[in-house]
Amino acid sequence: MASLNQIFFGPPGTGKTYATIEATLEILDPEFLKANLSDRKILKARFDAFVAADHVKFVTFHQSFSYEDFVEGLRADTDEDGHLIYEVVDGIFKSLCSTPAAAKVTHQEPASTDISTSRVWKMSLGNTQGSDAYVYDDCLKGNFALLGYGDRIDFSGCKSREDVANRFASAGQPLPISAYAVKAVTDFVVRMKKGDLLVVTDGNTKFRAIGEVTGDYRCLSSEERDADYAQCRSVKWLRTYSPSLPYQQLTNVKFTQRTLYELAETATDKSKLSQLLDAQYGSEDLTSPTLFRKGESIGGYVVTYCSSELLELKKPNGNELPIGLSLLKKLADHVRKNEITLEDIAERRVFTKLSNVGTTLEPNLVNGYNNFMPALVERVLKGPPVVESHAFLDTSRVLIIDEINRGNISRIFGELITLIEPSKRAGAPEALEVTLPYSKDRFSIPGNVHLIGTMNTADRSLATLDIALRRRFTFIEVPSNPSLLDEVEVEGVAIDELLDVMNQRIAALLDRDHCLGHAYFMPLKSQPTLERLESIFRQQILPLLQEYFFEDWQRIQWVLNDQRKAAENRFLLQPRQDLNTLFGDLVTVNQNNERWEINQAAFKNIEAYLGIIDHTVNATSAATRYETQEVTYGDFIVRQSDSGTIEVLRNGVIEKPAMPVLKELAGTLGVSTFTSNGTPMNTRRLGRKVIKSVREQQG
Repeated sequence: MASLNQIFFGPPGTGKTYATIEATLEILDPEFLKANLSDRKILKARFDAFVAADHVKFVTFHQSFSYEDFVEGLRADTDEDGHLIYEVVDGIFKSLCSTPAAAKVTHQEPASTDISTSRVWKMSLGNTQGSDAYVYDDCLKGNFALLGYGDRIDFSGCKSREDVANRFASAGQPLPISAYAVKAVTDFVVRMKKGDLLVVTDGNTKFRAIGEVTGDYRCLSSEERDADYAQCRSVKWLRTYSPSLPYQQLTNVKFTQRTLYELAETATDKSKLSQLLDAQYGSEDLTSPTLFRKGESIGGYVVTYCSSELLELKKPNGNELPIGLSLLKKLADHVRKNEITLEDIAERRVFTKLSNVGTTLEPNLVNGYNNFMPALVERVLKGPPVVESHAFLDTSRVLIIDEINRGNISRIFGELITLIEPSKRAGAPEALEVTLPYSKDRFSIPGNVHLIGTMNTADRSLATLDIALRRRFTFIEVPSNPSLLDEVEVEGVAIDELLDVMNQRIAALLDRDHCLGHAYFMPLKSQPTLERLESIFRQQILPLLQEYFFEDWQRIQWVLNDQRKAAENRFLLQPRQDLNTLFGDLVTVNQNNERWEINQAAFKNIEAYLGIIDHTVNATSAATRYETQEVTYGDFIVRQSDSGTIEVLRNGVIEKPAMPVLKELAGTLGVSTFTSNGTPMNTRRLGRKVIKSVREQQG
């Protein structure tokens, strides 16, 4: 089971952020991860689907990141009258914790209409921090919604905005027709209809209730209500939440300070609204947008988008494939009428079977994708499976914190540093909650919120990681992995050996925390050219070594093996200086102030890179610098080519990648898989050790 709090740590370029995608899926959808472990594109599509559904959030810590960004803080805004106000805004972590799963539904009623046809209104019912906070509670108790504009003026019978303005004037409150009070009353009295939905907001970033309008407008008399807020509409409160939910659970944009306005269709996500209310959204026919869920895999094709008209899939090769749902619906109708079967679709017999009844279906599309088209039609026939639907609605959440050690942990987490412990989470035996400083809300961290951090161990600008954070997280090392570059060669330069030997030297001169990551060299897998290798060394490797060694050029030269190369193959040169000519005999210059120059020509010379591995090798001898050898051990054959490449066969079949099998053999033979510096061996080096060990055992 995945830890609630975990940190991936290692040198730069080792794939720490890359690893967070699989770690996230291990938490949110382990079965999907297991079934598609070898297909990165499909895993990324599934991860993106979780991000789109707000199950996953991503943030990067930096030295300016604060508690107000992470938990909650005050933000300046203006109200509908233009006055400056300050409201409490949730940070990224608190908003992740404030989900439908984390919030308590304090009241629940079923919706009585299909919400796809309902207009949705945003409405404020008093200010949670103001003197009129009581209005919200009164509305819940009375099953109505109250508007403060208009005092006790009765607007019954008004049919237009002009009628409302005239009613204000008749009551001795003349207002221009453009006044917001006139608009708000018009919306409340005239435009709002039975069956419309009200979303009651809590500031600009949260909402705390959803209601359904059930009655016509009426003005409350002083006998019915002795306070203000006399404009009334009857409401059935469908959901009330404590704490309030973030706006992202319902809309794509933040709410505004206006008391009442209709939410735009483009801003409201009615599929999310239907999930919150367990309500019907649209007709229950074959065009239901919940028929296919974003991120699910069907026959190896991943759903990237689904609407009532269009289904978009990502093919195994990464290309997009759009399919009209009308096509699937027509095929399903033919199956229902027993005119064809799903097997007919798979065997390309559709148009033969339908020749008598006729069809306008496109043959190329139906027959061209017969490998997965039956599965799509079967989904239309049966509807979305319950298991698939609920799997995506898992209540777990993941916050990925990149560069977690770059932030001021005490300043960012504040009092929550204690609450992230598994034993202190909500529902745990030792659960704790705190009162947050700005909102004064009682707050605890749900037990289904996971934190995944990444930490660069080579960042010299950082102090030691906060011990309080270290104690509350499990740490997973992500070392440099040259074996991922096993088959990458650039004009005879084995890139895995190049990386391996450089890291051995860095580990000896500094430590393992400053090794070079394999990710720097991964572009060579698709572009194994000297030009690409040159750009990697010139723009990334050499500047990083300067950072590592504080511009101690001599040690950088040792890492690059320059001290043993011919001058033309050295990346760094130390020019001779005639100090007497520069300064004369009377000036004594400290000889420790050595001057170094970068040899630009070396970057274009393949022998400069070969010399990093072995200074005795040149471009001519590189291809045959190793002894060809082969050993047999049980069912295995391990062979080394004259270029140093290691190949492993099991029962005559080549094993790819070779490293897992080599590790298995090394364990059997008692051979260490690590160098003397503690870094993992690459495939070539471990292969040579295995061959040597087998030969020694066989005499």
